Amino acid sequence: MANLEFKRALNFMGFVATICIAVALIISLIASAISGDGGSIPNFQISDLATAFAFIANILAYFITIVSGFYYAKSKRNAWFMVIQIIGTLVIIAAVIVGAIL
Repeated sequence: MANLEFKRALNFMGFVATICIAVALIISLIASAISGDGGSIPNFQISDLATAFAFIANILAYFITIVSGFYYAKSKRNAWFMVIQIIGTLVIIAAVIVGAIL
């Protein structure tokens, strides 16, 4: 039963990530249509809102990818698959943190 609930949660996160990407793209298109300078409106940076939605979608997509990769590595029952999965996960986490700071 817990496995079904986990799959539903994973599917829901994929759904939310898709919606966030769609909202970010719509906001970017509207912003670029309103102003010709790349989507900025005076006194309000709508492009920052689109970037925030895209960032949330990326985080969810990374999480879904990491979790599914973990289950694949676990199913192989080989230590090297798990080591490579952990290294890849750490690289993704470090890149997201560094990208958020910069």
